[in-house]
Amino acid sequence: MVKKQKWFSLSQASIKLKRGNTYVSVWLRRHPNELPSEMLMEAGRVKLISDEGIEWIKKHIKKEGVLVSNSSANGDQHLEVAILGVTLLIIHFTGRVRGSLAPL
Repeated sequence: MVKKQKWFSLSQASIKLKRGNTYVSVWLRRHPNELPSEMLMEAGRVKLISDEGIEWIKKHIKKEGVLVSNSSANGDQHLEVAILGVTLLIIHFTGRVRGSLAPL
């Protein structure tokens, strides 16, 4: 027996994925041609996604909290460490933060 497909608006699909209202539409824009075409249907200006399509996206969403490596994020991280390191050295040797008169 063939399972009957259920179809949802992209907003409904986003809610089913426990995301913001526009999550699925933005995901589809960022990942063109990744979702199998039979899981997406267009009726005029309205796009619908099948329940299988929602499951497909769910399996292809990156894990929560995984940092995508990019050079600017890594650069910011190293900058923070450098600044924090200098501040900690100042506190360690002087007993106070630069600009403050009272010891910590």
